[in-house]
Amino acid sequence: MRQAHRSRVTPAAKALALLSALALTGCTVNEPAPSGQALFDEAEANYLRYRGFVNDLQSTLSTDGWTIGQIGVYGMQPVECDANQYRFDLNRSIALDGTQREEFADTVESFFTDHDMSPRRSVLGGDDQEGQLIQVTVRDQGDFSLLLVEIRRDGQLRIAAETTCWPGDRDELSRLIFHGERLGEGYLPIDTESPTDPLFFGITPGDPQFVREPSPAPTP
Repeated sequence: MRQAHRSRVTPAAKALALLSALALTGCTVNEPAPSGQALFDEAEANYLRYRGFVNDLQSTLSTDGWTIGQIGVYGMQPVECDANQYRFDLNRSIALDGTQREEFADTVESFFTDHDMSPRRSVLGGDDQEGQLIQVTVRDQGDFSLLLVEIRRDGQLRIAAETTCWPGDRDELSRLIFHGERLGEGYLPIDTESPTDPLFFGITPGDPQFVREPSPAPTP
């Protein structure tokens, strides 16, 4: 009796067949979103990269302590955007010399252009208004969907950063970062943070990394 001949399909042939099928159907193949340790590792790399960029931006203006807006914009909490995606939001402010606000705006613009970004500068309010402010904005460039720097006439300066969306479940990532702990229950960030403070990602339950006493800097 003759045995049936079994053809052997090589991995390269399989890949070619898949590409041919995709070309005919117009479908695309999306890799599954990372989960578990892979999700944490990728999110950590994204976080450190975007926070390093923002810290460098802050440092061009002042390395003193910047006020943290509130818990929701500390910068480490993952925010849900589209389904199975997350992003990070950050908000920092500081009081500087209002007479130098044009120079500060020039510095911010130069920083963005030096990083191959295209900032947009605008002035809101009339010259006689105390609340008049200069805005320097970057949208949908690099790791960011929005980078906004506002400089008021009185010297109040604010930086808001909203990252692009990355693949991964926001709730799972939050559990991996905070292990069920809440920042407002023993892990509340100190009121101010210098852009030269060491960066860290995630917390250890029972060992808060945000320290008010005796040092104002977080423990890495």
